Parts: sequence; C-alpha cells; structure tokens
Amino acid sequence: MSNIKIAIAQINAVVGDIEGNTIKLIKIISESYNNFDLLVTPELVITGYPPEDLLFHPAFIKSQNLHLEKLRQATISFKKLFILVGHVHHESNKAYNVATLFNNGTIIGRYYKNQLPNYSVFDEKRYFAIKKEAFTFNIKDKKFGVMICEDLWVDTVSELYQDLQVDIIVSLNASPFFIGKEELRYSVCKKLVNKLHCGLVYVNAVGGQDELIFDGGSFFMNSRGLCSKKLFSWKEDLDYFDISMSEESSIDYFDDLQNSNIELQLWNALVLSLRDYINKNNFPGVIIGLSGGIDSALALTLAVDALGSNRVQAIMMSTCYTSEMSIIDAEILSRRLNIEYNNIDINNLLYSYNSITNEILMTSEIAKENIQARIRGNLLMAVSNTNGRLVITTGNKSEIAMGYCTLYGDMVGGFALLKDISKTMVYKLSKWRNGISNIIPDRIISRAPSAELKFDQTDQDTLPPYYLLDEILELYIEKKFTIEQIVDCGYSTDITNRILELLHKNEYKRSQSAIGPKVTSCSFGRDWRYPITNLFCEKL
Repeated sequence: MSNIKIAIAQINAVVGDIEGNTIKLIKIISESYNNFDLLVTPELVITGYPPEDLLFHPAFIKSQNLHLEKLRQATISFKKLFILVGHVHHESNKAYNVATLFNNGTIIGRYYKNQLPNYSVFDEKRYFAIKKEAFTFNIKDKKFGVMICEDLWVDTVSELYQDLQVDIIVSLNASPFFIGKEELRYSVCKKLVNKLHCGLVYVNAVGGQDELIFDGGSFFMNSRGLCSKKLFSWKEDLDYFDISMSEESSIDYFDDLQNSNIELQLWNALVLSLRDYINKNNFPGVIIGLSGGIDSALALTLAVDALGSNRVQAIMMSTCYTSEMSIIDAEILSRRLNIEYNNIDINNLLYSYNSITNEILMTSEIAKENIQARIRGNLLMAVSNTNGRLVITTGNKSEIAMGYCTLYGDMVGGFALLKDISKTMVYKLSKWRNGISNIIPDRIISRAPSAELKFDQTDQDTLPPYYLLDEILELYIEKKFTIEQIVDCGYSTDITNRILELLHKNEYKRSQSAIGPKVTSCSFGRDWRYPITNLFCEKL
C-alpha cells in the first residue's frame, strides 16, 4: 500500500486580506513541506469566504491573481509537493469557485465547483458560474478526485466520479456551523464514501466572519466510513496523515459526535465569533451595559473568555427602578471577571427627560420605560466614541423575536452576541459555564427575569413563560412548522397566535438590529428574509 502523506492546512483566512492569507499559506508550506506529498486548503482560502460583492471589484480580483502567482512561484522550491488551493478563477468573462492543483511551479489542472448553494446564508449563484466536470490526478499509485463544499451534498456530483475508480475524494469546504451540523456532515460524507468506495479528505475553514462561524474539525474518512484523523475545532490547525495507516487504524468519530456537549459547542462558537469580529476589524475591545440580569452577565462572561479581562469594560446604569440585588450582583460579577467596571446613576437624567417630554405631552408608561433604555444606549455610545471599544448588545433571540427590546436603546451596539441564543439556552449556557468556574452569581440565574424599567416588573408580565415561548418559536422558525402543526403538538391556539403575531409585527425592529453570530439552522439575519411591510400573518 502506498505511503502517501496528505496535509490539511485548516486556516483562519480573513476576507479581503489576500496578501496575509497567501503569506500564511506559503509559510506553512515552507516550514513543513518535507513531511507530506499533498497539501489541501479550505474553499476560497486566498480571498477568504465569503467574499460577496468584493468579487465585482476588478482590483480585488487583480490582487488575488497576483498573489496566486506568488504562490505558484513559491511551489517551484517544493518540487515533490502537490498543493490543492481554493480560489476564484475567471475564464471567458465568468467567475468560478475552483480548486487548482500546483506542483513544481506548474498548474496541473483545476476543479470547478459544480453546485452553487442559494439558500439559507448562501448566495453563490449571484457570483459564480458552474462547470459539470470531474477532475482527477495521481500521486504515486493513488487516484484522487476533487469536490468543493456543496458538491458533497448532491448525488449528481458524486455520479461524475462513479466510474472513475478514485481512491480518495478531496473536498475543500467553507461550511458554516450551526448546532447539529457536524452530524449532518458526517452522514453526508459516509454516504459518499459508501457510494464511491473511496476515502475522503474533508478540509473545512475555521474562524468567524460577520454572522458566520466556521468550526474547522477537518478530517479523513476511510472507505469504511471511519475517521482516523480529525483536526481541532474552533482554531487553526495543520496536521497530516498517512493514507495506508489511516485505512488500517480507524475509529468511529460518530460516537464522539453523539456524545458531544451542545453548551460546549455553543460556547466555543460564540467565543470564536466575537474574538474574530473584534480582532479582524481592529477594535481595541468591547463595552457591555451590565444590568444585573442574566443576559448581560452571560454576554460579559463570554466577552472575557474571548478577549481577556483587559479588553472588556462594563457599565451599570442604575435608576430608582434598579433593585439593590442587581447592583450588588453586577459588582460581584465584574470583580470576579477582573474587568473595568463603572456604576453610573442615571436617575437625574431620567427625571430631566421625563420633565421635558411631559411639558409637550403626558408621556406614556411604555415611553418612560424606553427613555431609560435610550439614555443607557446614548451613554454606552459616548464611551465607545471616546475609547473606540465596540458596544456589544445583550438581547437574546426570544426577546428579539417578540420585539421585547428598545430601538436605539438596548439594541444599540455593533455586535449582537446572543442574537441567535434563546432565553432558555441563555440559562443553560450560564449554568454550564458556572460548572467550570463559579463566575455568574447564583442569584442572577435563579431570580425571575426582569428589565427593571418599572417597579416589581418581570418579563412574564407581558410575555408567555420562556420555556413555552422558545418551544413554539423553535417549531416555527427552525423546524418550519405551520400553525396547525404547532397546535397539534398540544400548544394553545391563543398563545400560538399571539406569539406569531408579535414575531411578524416586530420585523421592523429586527431589520435595524446589529449582526450577530448564527448558531441555529435559522437565525435572524441571512436566514430570515421576511418583508417588513407585510400584512400576512398565519392564524387559526
């Protein structure tokens, strides 16, 4: 059996940093090229994924091509090494998502992505054309085929290789994370190797890119559907494996997936997403408005895990409605996290605002509540404008779904860290993190949730219980149940109607919200594209 070593360069590419991405790749090659025969990168590694409308700029494409040429020239020094690289290729005035094989300064050939996803977060038909052609190459006595991401998921692509008797399929991917995605990938890959009777090299991107999170976890699967090599999730990695050894000694990676911890996956995903968003956009740190409640406590803890305590600042802005326990718990949390913390009494500001508005009209109670949130938003943005740190909003998916948030108030900020995290999961994540080290005060977790915008207020004064709300929202948003199906599951018609009415009524708020990391199969962002002006609302 051939002794062929294949390396996976699981790179955290930065969109638009064409020079940096190329330098990183050349450095990897130059430092370890003697250790392997084939090096494989993720999809569109030179430009970063997804480059979106940057692809329409001639200067962007020119820069990519110049650096791709530098990469080709660099391969002259590594004569025996084959390098399979994902990039953009123009041909006959069309753009293609391709994988090009280099060896000794020569382009051996390239594979053109066959299937262009145009659903959920993807919009590739806007940018790329397709070619329905197989591409194979040989190293020693092994025959390789190539696919790119979505190609794995479509039977018609595997049929291109059906009669070519390939030994290994190499798949370049930029596959975004959501809960359950790993299991889906595994089942799709296992189906492919069973169909083609071959091994599979699965190379995935890693890192945060705006809403998207790429979780890495690249792997080699043998022809029996067992994985002998898996790279790290949530961080860059470079590793290689011997094909012959991989065929002989394999483990069932799927057993690990079935026992995977959802809270651990989510924590890693959110930490990676925030860290990359802040670092790749060159913000010095973050600011969080701390309330003494569970959402801001969770966001603050995540931020410290992502960036370190020296880059995180918390500001408590109390009024007469803020309970003593909230002030105490916010201070305890900040002390445990060792962050910069300030408590500003905004009661005089609130009184002044209300006095001014009452001279014009008798301000409603809801308006008075929203004024508090907007004062806090103004102060947070003033600090952000002064020190450059980005304001992180702390609203969760349940609240954002129901419009239980204030425009230009608690929605102020540049990154909505919990945007795709339900209130129920907020509690689970908080308890899970406390199981590692007791950071969040127990009282924050155990007390009834409240915005504290008036005396003796709780969220459940105006919202259904969160466990019930979150179950119905998941059925409707993620599982795409109809209202009839939801009611058939045993939920009240009145409550379901009310939840769905509030969901669609508050589309105008969500359209103005900050972006946030996608961790479910349907997030409020690229996944969710409802018209704001829309008179249709499903009811029973």
